[in-house]
Formats: sequence, structure tokens, C-alpha cells
Amino acid sequence: MIYNITEDDLKNCQSKIDNQKKYLSSQGFLTSNGEYKSYLDVSMSANISDRYYAQLLNKVNTLQQTMTNENLVPVFLTITLDGAYHHLLNGDFSKLKDKHIQRLPNNDRFGTLKDYALSGVSFTVKDLYKLLRYQWSCFQMSRVYKDIKKNHNIGYLFAVEPHKSGVPHAHAIIYVPENSIRDLKKVFDISFPAKQNKKTNQISYDQKKNGETNGFQWTLSNPVGYVLKYAMKSFLDVKNQTHIDELQAWYIKYKIIRITTSQSLVPQWVYNKIYPLNNDWLYLSTLKQEYSCSWSKEDNYIELIDTYKGQVLKYNNGIYQRFIDNKLVEEFGQKKEVHIKKVSYDKRKFILRSLQRNKLEKPIKVILDNKHYYFYSSKNKLFEVPKIPSKMQDYELFNYHYSLDPEIVENLTHFGITQNEMIKRGLIDGEIQSLNDFNTKIGV
Repeated sequence: MIYNITEDDLKNCQSKIDNQKKYLSSQGFLTSNGEYKSYLDVSMSANISDRYYAQLLNKVNTLQQTMTNENLVPVFLTITLDGAYHHLLNGDFSKLKDKHIQRLPNNDRFGTLKDYALSGVSFTVKDLYKLLRYQWSCFQMSRVYKDIKKNHNIGYLFAVEPHKSGVPHAHAIIYVPENSIRDLKKVFDISFPAKQNKKTNQISYDQKKNGETNGFQWTLSNPVGYVLKYAMKSFLDVKNQTHIDELQAWYIKYKIIRITTSQSLVPQWVYNKIYPLNNDWLYLSTLKQEYSCSWSKEDNYIELIDTYKGQVLKYNNGIYQRFIDNKLVEEFGQKKEVHIKKVSYDKRKFILRSLQRNKLEKPIKVILDNKHYYFYSSKNKLFEVPKIPSKMQDYELFNYHYSLDPEIVENLTHFGITQNEMIKRGLIDGEIQSLNDFNTKIGV
């Protein structure tokens, strides 16, 4: 088994890709020129689209050009997790010391990894990826990094790949002023304390004399090429390859983001939305830095203003518009409704994941988006805490009565309370029963 990917994992990931291709090929739309295009034709998926590679190169070249124009120097980073964390993937805590536990996160964003370690819960690949991102976040929150950011537009490119064991590590480029490199290296050594990051066996003699290490190099020629080399091998060759391999399946199964960049560029979602009007990331990033730009992911709205050319690019809930000298010269698309999720899927998933790791003898209450839920280990699901029937309006009570799930623990008692309330109000025929008739517990 390589990259912690089994044969079944490979088959499941392949099936996901095939189904996605099939669906995107079967759906389409007419362009403003009357040409039919399938969703697969315009897809930007890393696993099924040959457009993604061109997009990524555009993004990387834009970052490099933007940072070079600001006289910033690229520093090549290789970030490896401490060996003690590697063993947690197999449930081996023998090498874990207090200093390792203290460096683990315990929050909503990066997970309750410290609790997992203290409870002896084995880590997953995704847990170790979160730990890697947590260390990167700590690095960016350092005083030195923040001081640099006050006066300069720091840019970075962060690419993740697996060791043969499946444990993730990262290669990154960070663009900073040359006079800040030495101070930043000290912060790097603190933020990423793994011995491998501080070794010098993979660099030249001149780099060693200069104080560089495997993990922190600032005189490496073509650092962008190095990052792209590591990143590109993880992509499916759409034109010549029909089946994914273990490396590609690793990103799919564990939902690992291959490459992320700094906010010095136009965000990925903005680029993807505005692509039909302009697909030059360098141009769009220049607009962001030099002119007036605004966008809102929640409102599905983008406005980019090029004062020099007198051009405005707009996207608003599916409608694309181009203005030149305040005149509408191009418009296409179809109006879309904005759907607001009432419950955060990611937060629900995080809570479930945390609860599932603990075998609870009794149900516990969970608050999610101001709603109260019960979690039962035997059911492995969240159930909303039953409402109070006596406080409901007739119509609400009627619908609620027929929506009750009899599989929820103690639901029969609550069902009796609800049914008796229905009878009291004359909404159904019957006689009020003792709650003792409903005290049988299901699923316990």
C-alpha cells in the first residue's frame, strides 16, 4: 500500500471521477454566440480538465511577476512534520512527548488534535494535513512575519504532497524583502521544528556556508520550477491517462488542496467566475492592486474597474457585463438565485467527526448554528432536540407530528406527548394515553 491508499480506495476515487465526468458531459448550455458547450468543456477541475494546468501556470506566473515588480525575493521552503507525528497515523504514541502535544491545535479551524493525542486516538491523513496547515498559520502569525507584512505585499505559493506513508509535507515559495530573510529563518526554525527541515544534506556547499538548510533556501535558482515539479506530478494527464493512480487518489480521498496562494492575487473563486470576461490573472491582479475592485462570495457579485482603460467588468448572480466608458458593450449569462445555507456543513462535519471518535454511553447535547441537537453513538448522527408541542401552532403541530422519526432514542415518549396534544386540540381522533405506554426505548 502506497500513500495510505488501498485498492478499494483507488476504485472508489476512480468511480467518483467517472461519475463526475459523466454528469458534466450530460449537462450544458448555449453561449452568447449560440454555441452549445457541456459543463465538462468549461470545467476547471484538477482531475478532469486540461484547462486547470493552464490556469495554474497563469496563477503562478502572475504571482512571480507581481512579486518581482515589488522587488521581493523568493525563498524556497520544504516543510516536514516531526517524526513523532508520523507515527500517530498508525496509532503509535511511544515517541510523542509533552513538547509535541503542546504544539498540537485544539480549535474549530484545525481540529481538536491535542485532545485526540491525549485520548490515544489515532490520527488520519487529514488530521496531519490540518497540523501542517496549523504550523503554517503559526508561522504567518509570528511578529516578524506580521512586521514584514505591514510594509510589503508578501506573496506565497504553498503546495502539498504525500510521503510514501501518506503523511503530508509541503513545498512553498514565499516572497519577502531580502533584508528580512535572516530574521524570517529564525521564525521558520521555531514554527517547523522537525530535524529534517534543518538538515543540509540536500543543498550545495555554498548554500551551507550561507546558512541555508533543506527547509529554507533563498539562493536556489528557479524555485518556482521546483514547486511546480512537485505539484504537476499529482495531476491527471487528461489527454493520455484514463485512470487515476495512488498519488492522485490521495488528494481525492483525503480532500487535500494541492496548491494555495496568498491573497496578493485575485482569489481563485473570483478568477473562475470572471473567466468568461477575462482569463489573464496578471491583469486581474493588477486591477486589484492599482484600481478599484469589489466582490462578495455570499452575494455572488464581482466588480473590477480599470480606470486607465475606462473598462468595468461585472458579474452579478450569473449575469456578465462589460462596460467601456460607461457604455454597456457586452452582456450574457442567466440570472441565478442565491441560496443561503442555514446550517454550516463544514461545522456539522467537524462536530460529528469529533463526537464519533468517542464512544458515548449517554446522548449529549450539541449546539450548532443556534439550534440544539442530540448525538447518539449508536446512531452516529445528530438529531435536533424535540420541540415543545404545547407551544406550537395547530398547523406546525400537525406537520411536526407526522415528521417524527421513531428511531430516535426516547422518541416514543415524545411522540406520546405530541399525540396527546393533537388529541387535546381535536386535530386527530383518539383517547389521551399515559406516557408509560410510550416509554419503550428503541435502539439502546
